[in-house]
Amino acid sequence: MITLIKEADQLKMPWKNKQGTTAQILISPKGTSLDKLDFDYRLSSAPIKGAGPFSKFPGYQRILLPISGAGFVLNGHPYATHEAAHFSGDDETHCELLKKEVTDLGLIYDPERLSANVRVLNLPFPLSLTLEADKTYLCHLLSGQLEVEGKTVAVNETLVITGEESIRFECQKKTAIAFFTLQPLG
Repeated sequence: MITLIKEADQLKMPWKNKQGTTAQILISPKGTSLDKLDFDYRLSSAPIKGAGPFSKFPGYQRILLPISGAGFVLNGHPYATHEAAHFSGDDETHCELLKKEVTDLGLIYDPERLSANVRVLNLPFPLSLTLEADKTYLCHLLSGQLEVEGKTVAVNETLVITGEESIRFECQKKTAIAFFTLQPLG
């Protein structure tokens, strides 16, 4: 199954620490919430406008990908644009910007239920990928043009792919996708 989440369908909300706002792209399963911390995973995007602490998410792991701007420094470690930071939601995490405002794409997930990873795919031409039907894939379009199974994906929109054995990306030059892989444990 392939589901397209349009930018207009993303839920705008304040950060848990009230220091900014985020666009919640997806929280799973349906009916779970950030406040209750009862979700398996949550994908969101947010502008980071200045230095400061990150919200804590006890018991969760985080993957944070700077998708625009020069990047940031988390607890003394620099991350360039499209370089993923992996860290615990239990940690005290402080962010400094390398230059000006950065927009991030973040996945928060329960490591007792899932393993997760991300890579940025820079696609110079159409591509078919072999998938594993038991995994969930989140494909967030960072730049360029993308069409999948007759669905046109705009920049900042996300495809949720479940139960598929393959997928074909129809794209133009300079298309970049944040490609998350989530695998259930147990």
